[in-house]
Amino acid sequence: MHDIFILETREKLNDAVAANIVTKARHAIKEEGRFSIALSGGNTPLKIYQLLTTPEYRDKINWNKVFVFWGDERCVPLSDPENNAYQAKEAFLDHIPIPEENIFPIPVNLEPAFAAKKYEETLKHFFGDGKPVFSMILLGMGENGHTASLFPHTPILQERKAWVKEVYVPALAMHRVSFTLPLINQAKEIVFIVSGAGKSSMLKTILHGKPEGEKYPAQLINPLQGNLQWFLDKEAAQKL
Repeated sequence: MHDIFILETREKLNDAVAANIVTKARHAIKEEGRFSIALSGGNTPLKIYQLLTTPEYRDKINWNKVFVFWGDERCVPLSDPENNAYQAKEAFLDHIPIPEENIFPIPVNLEPAFAAKKYEETLKHFFGDGKPVFSMILLGMGENGHTASLFPHTPILQERKAWVKEVYVPALAMHRVSFTLPLINQAKEIVFIVSGAGKSSMLKTILHGKPEGEKYPAQLINPLQGNLQWFLDKEAAQKL
C-alpha cells in the first residue's frame, strides 16, 4: 500500500517533502526520543535540504535528537563534489545546529567491501541488538528504475542478509555502497521524491507496470510494516 502526492510545481514538491520531514521528525522525537533519517543523493533532494536550513523549517526541529545517515554513496573521495555526503553537508548539514557526532557518512575512503562492512557495524552500534528500523528513508528514482544504488540486474538485488553492500555498476563503471532491500524495507517511513517529465514513463512502469523487480529495482521497495509515500511533481506524474 502506498500514498501518492502530486504537486503542481517542483517548488511545491520541495515544500511538501520538507514539511513532511519536519512533521515526522517532531513525532518521532516526541514518541521515541530521536529521529533517524537516511538521506538520498543526487540533485533532486538538494533543494529540499536547503529548505530545511531556513527558519520556517529549521527552528521546528530539535536537531540534537536527529541522526543522519545515507542510503547509498558513490565510491569517490569524501571531499569530491560527487560524494553524496559532501553535497548534503554543503547544502544542508553545515547550516543547521546538528552535532557532528549525529552525522554518519559512509566511509568510502575505504575499499568498497570494507566500507560497506564498517557502515553495517555503525548501524548495529546505533540501533543495538535489533534490526535497524529507520524513522525515515528518502529515495530517488532514476530513469532506468534504479533507487539508492540498487541498479537493474546487479547482484545486490539478491542480497538477503547484509544490511549494507558494495555494488559495481557496469553502466557507470563505478563502485558504490548501498543499503540493501531488507534494510530499506524495514523502515517506518519510505519517501520517494520524483520530479521531471524525463521520469514520467518509468514512474508509470514502477507504479502500474507488471512486476519486474530485477529490471526495475524501485518496484522492490515494499515496506514490511512501514509507510510508503511517493511525492511527485506534475511533470513526473503526467502519465499516471
